[in-house]
Amino acid sequence: MSRASRAALRRTPRGHPLGAMADSGDTAEGVIDPDMVALFDDFLGKEVTVPFGEVTPASRPEPQPYHYVLRDTEQQGLCLRHGHLVATSLQGANAALEEPISVVPNRHLERRRSPLIVGIRGGTRALSCGTGPEPRLSLEDVGLLDLFSGDKDRALPFTFYKTFGGSTHTFEAAAFPGLFLSTAPEEPLGLAPGATAFYLRRK
Repeated sequence: MSRASRAALRRTPRGHPLGAMADSGDTAEGVIDPDMVALFDDFLGKEVTVPFGEVTPASRPEPQPYHYVLRDTEQQGLCLRHGHLVATSLQGANAALEEPISVVPNRHLERRRSPLIVGIRGGTRALSCGTGPEPRLSLEDVGLLDLFSGDKDRALPFTFYKTFGGSTHTFEAAAFPGLFLSTAPEEPLGLAPGATAFYLRRK
């Protein structure tokens, strides 16, 4: 592989072919998401560099999940149907059915990759990829704050690395690298090699 090709790959987010984000106005470079900086600061404290390059939290305020309205680029939102999150058009009266997502950090994984434990219902139910050899997306009756406080192995199936491209976000399953949250009309939320880009609006 040529030096130019290697450089191009380094600039491409995982899950996107080269140039795939150009239509949305996003750059191929990773962009700092101020909301995620605030979330991790709220839960883990601001990072402070001390001698010898160590990083330590400066404070530990009482944590609360952040809540977001999530839409894909087709303006589909999520609703709960037969126990599954389904992507659908939420216009007019259907708007009341929309399920916002809630997130807290995974404190065990690399902070700069924005590892998020994701759930719904204000953080009382969590989205899991399962613990088997193959991913199986499901909702479990476990609180996000309990997962935040628990051990690394317990939290991993519920964790997604969020990448911000400037206006849209993607979610990669931490337990299944290379698979991303994806939507299809009137189908349950799934995991696929091609990343669906989402818009997030803080509630």
